[in-house]
Amino acid sequence: MSVRRSYRRYQPFISPKSIEDFVRDRELGLKKTPLLDDYFFFKFYSSFDQFNVQPKPTTTRKYGGVFNLEFSQDGRLLVAACEEKSVLLYDAATQKCFKTITEAHSNCVNCVRFLDAHTFATCSDDKTIKLWDLRNLRKETRSLYGHSNWVKNIEYSKSENLLVTSAFDGSIYTWDIKGDSEYNTPYNTAFLMNGIMRTKLTPDGDKMVISTTSGYMIIIHDLHLATLANDLGSFKPDIYRLMQLTEQNFPAGNIFNFLFHPSRRRNRIEFIDDFPNKSEVISSLQIHPHGWSALSRNINGDENQDWTCVHDIQSREPAEYMDYLTVNESNELVDDDEGFSSNNKPTDLWVGLVTNDLLSNERNPFPPTSVELPPFRSMNSGLLGRNAYKTFLRQYPNYQNKLVRNLPRLTHYKREESVGKGFIKEVCFSQDGRVICSPYKRGIRILGFSEKAEELPYCLSKEAQKLHTLVTSTDYHKDVVVCCKFNPVHMRLVSGCLGGDIVWYDPCI
Repeated sequence: MSVRRSYRRYQPFISPKSIEDFVRDRELGLKKTPLLDDYFFFKFYSSFDQFNVQPKPTTTRKYGGVFNLEFSQDGRLLVAACEEKSVLLYDAATQKCFKTITEAHSNCVNCVRFLDAHTFATCSDDKTIKLWDLRNLRKETRSLYGHSNWVKNIEYSKSENLLVTSAFDGSIYTWDIKGDSEYNTPYNTAFLMNGIMRTKLTPDGDKMVISTTSGYMIIIHDLHLATLANDLGSFKPDIYRLMQLTEQNFPAGNIFNFLFHPSRRRNRIEFIDDFPNKSEVISSLQIHPHGWSALSRNINGDENQDWTCVHDIQSREPAEYMDYLTVNESNELVDDDEGFSSNNKPTDLWVGLVTNDLLSNERNPFPPTSVELPPFRSMNSGLLGRNAYKTFLRQYPNYQNKLVRNLPRLTHYKREESVGKGFIKEVCFSQDGRVICSPYKRGIRILGFSEKAEELPYCLSKEAQKLHTLVTSTDYHKDVVVCCKFNPVHMRLVSGCLGGDIVWYDPCI
């Protein structure tokens, strides 16, 4: 991480200030006492094990399970996305529901995202996205049509004024919602690939992170949404990933090496594949409030292992990337006429696609747990073409036999309880990024990067470390918890379960 700093050892305090003094000093912007923030934040987060729950858990059983929770930017409102087509709005001060939209969609609501102080968006398994205005909730202000499968994710790029959505149809769309058109809002296809699970933007909009159903994540550095479709239009991540797994080169993958090159200034690609388990489906994804890391939750192919992981997503020094560019001399691509015969290398696009079909079936977005990969026979289907291949060699002569490997990015991890199979568990960062809240059985678990809830840059080492459990609570829900959220302004936490209960947590200080 570019913000990596030396680890600090905790020193005992002499007459630490009270919580009231601490809060008042923060409000007045007074100079901080060294380590005082760490001391009081640890006190706050560790006190959630004696939290206040007032009123009693709010039950929304007739609206089904609570799939997603989102606070407004000022922390005053909470919106819940529910299984039975409904959206519920709560006053965060009183924890009471003041508005219920019972037919918000025609299928279960998956995600809620606030775009500004008054507008929020919802998406659903009915393949649509809807925009709502808090000042008039009688009807949505706009409906967006275009996806052909369940829509699972909504992001908003403030820098480019674009709404970004992704769905199980393998597409990422951008929408210009600032236009005057109320109906038939046009969209642009930003990216297409099989197995998209979640798509997130960093707070500054500089990076896009994509989680997949194939056990790896994609970072797009120096993101430029307006040109993303042109820059990555023909790039097939699953083919390049297949090339990495088999450690064999073929032109359909090698011609895209330039997308990984550290000198690339726009929409540069990087893969993340270092998980502590044999991850299969990376179902949940969140970005650190400062854009430092990606928080994910994944399951293996048998769905009997559930892991929460933290990966560094910041750009590294160019030399580090070049160290992971390998030369496979035994599989070198040949630049002569004989290299295009049906009995010699290079292995081409057809082989990659055939093998990829074994790994990913469109009818089943979750690939099989294990696949015996056939050996890559030397053949040329003619799909790539002799002229295209020779042109590639002339343009990138130094890349003809090179393969980009993936940098180690894992910083922290934790094994979770494998419950509620078939349902996505949404993890989240606290508003300051010091701790993580993770659904845990019928409750939640608060995890820290250290036992003192230090900030992430102080808790980095050469090897990935286990997350520390600060608080475990399993007593206030009657069913499996699948989502949780920290208030972005106030020290408050909320969680929702499949039974429809919503629980509010306040620290006992």
